[in-house]
Amino acid sequence: MKNIIIGAGFSACITKSLMRENSKIIGSSNTDYIKGYIRRKNLEFNKLYQKKTYSFGSLEYKLDKATFQDRVVLGGNSDIWGGKINLKYIPKKILNFLKKKIIFKKLSFRETGTISNKKDIYQMQNKKGEIITSSDFSYKITNDHLIDFKVKNKKLFLNFTNRKIITKNVFLCVGVIQLLDLLYRSNFLKENDIIELSEFKSDFKLRTIYSKMNNNFTIQRFIFSRAIGHYFSIQYFAKYLKLLNFIPLCIDQNFYTKKNKIKLRVKNGIIINNYSKNNEIFGKSTHFCHLKINKIDINKFLSKISPGLKGIGMAFIDQKVPGPISNDIILDSFKKIK
Repeated sequence: MKNIIIGAGFSACITKSLMRENSKIIGSSNTDYIKGYIRRKNLEFNKLYQKKTYSFGSLEYKLDKATFQDRVVLGGNSDIWGGKINLKYIPKKILNFLKKKIIFKKLSFRETGTISNKKDIYQMQNKKGEIITSSDFSYKITNDHLIDFKVKNKKLFLNFTNRKIITKNVFLCVGVIQLLDLLYRSNFLKENDIIELSEFKSDFKLRTIYSKMNNNFTIQRFIFSRAIGHYFSIQYFAKYLKLLNFIPLCIDQNFYTKKNKIKLRVKNGIIINNYSKNNEIFGKSTHFCHLKINKIDINKFLSKISPGLKGIGMAFIDQKVPGPISNDIILDSFKKIK
């Protein structure tokens, strides 16, 4: 294969959709069978109505004032997310192409159970009216785990659990945690390296459905019944949830224009904080991005390893506007594939 896509979530499937050349997706459904990995319960994030997943990897995490998630499963975070996208920044040509795979539903309390103060924010759905997941793209995903890789003679040598592959182009469509694990096992992330991430500040507020929304920041408002469904990862606005629509309460998810930043360090195989105590808890938005290693942007970091090594997903973008991050991922994927 000329192009190997590593991952099994939204980023991987978008990359496959936009890529015209021959490509293969390889993703991991679970890594508990790999000898030498450790389980990280503090990184596990599960919801009642979705398959339980575990976090296994090479690095431990002992952090203060920070929360991270690691979902090693076919589907990734697309199994539990809200599916929101800001169409304001998607060119018409790309949007029309994506409409072959995705239904872009206008937000309303009646149809999606959510509204926003930004009119260009929509929800991505499948034909059944469910929030879209990677399985809706109907791509064959080979279940295997990339242990490590090396570069020799301008070629990438990929060492999986069940196979070895030599290729020139690899698209790493993995989350931040699994990316750091992979770089550490491949000896590109080393002891005492400094890791930086950023996110837009965010929080949740209880309101009434009549509360006025502040246009100075981005708000995604969940009617109370839909907020309950989202909490349990019910990925559509079910009729039995709508029975609770008489409750005039809502949950506002607010994304502010100011950013949180965090610095971490690799110490004896453990990721620890590398900054003084902060009152803000990093990671609440779940949109932590703009990864840097030793002050080098992750995209430049990978290109120094090999020009054929590219990354697509939250780690690889510097989000410019608070709110949904899927639109940034799509644009970044299109740019790198082109």
